[in-house]
Amino acid sequence: MSNSNNQLDLFHGVVLTQEQEKEVQNWIEYQAKNAAERQEDVNRIMLMLDEAGFVQGKDYDSNFEIHEVTTEKDFGYSYNNTNYEYEVTYLNACGSVYLKVNTIHEGKMKIYNSTVSREGNKLMCTSVTSQYRYYKPSSLLVKYNEHNSLQNSKLNRMNAEDVAIKNVIAKFQKQYPKAVVTRGSDYYRRSYTSFPIVRVKFQSGSEVSFTLGYSDDLENVRLHKKYDAVHLSTEELMEKFNNQEAK
Repeated sequence: MSNSNNQLDLFHGVVLTQEQEKEVQNWIEYQAKNAAERQEDVNRIMLMLDEAGFVQGKDYDSNFEIHEVTTEKDFGYSYNNTNYEYEVTYLNACGSVYLKVNTIHEGKMKIYNSTVSREGNKLMCTSVTSQYRYYKPSSLLVKYNEHNSLQNSKLNRMNAEDVAIKNVIAKFQKQYPKAVVTRGSDYYRRSYTSFPIVRVKFQSGSEVSFTLGYSDDLENVRLHKKYDAVHLSTEELMEKFNNQEAK
């Protein structure tokens, strides 16, 4: 290895060929270019959000930053024995612009950060939209407000249901002291969305479950399912019907 093709880096204590030194320099320059482009993209996203009516600090924020990093970096390839390690100092870009999105977690409202990305003059934040696509900033603001409002409504509904469930359980426990009254859940077959129910299980093994009522009358429960553990014969069933009072 001749001196004309190599340089001794006294600081690093390693010898690089001119080709290797060019590879390292190109990589450092690429990182600087990438950091600058990402900074420009972040600035553009924030401007678009501002112009659409989003408020920084309230609706969105940014944790984007560029800082200098010094670390050992692998170059080359192992398959052709050109790999080597070299200490580099470069500009590293990290973070993003994010919306402050409402989400319900363990019965409480939480705020989490959801990244915003850009394509041309449109923005995307999949946490507040039903479709995986880019929207005009003004349309994204509508979706954002709708999402947060819906989460607030869901939490209010959940809290009201909790109160109603407790009251219904207490009522049935008083009416049927020998029965076991518990809270349960079922789900809609089409959407697989769950909903709360109240189960009343009697000593015989028979069980009745109820769903909550509508709107402001949640405690006016409706029959959901029933299971009779005592199976009547055809004759017994006919006799039971025969003894029922006429309507």
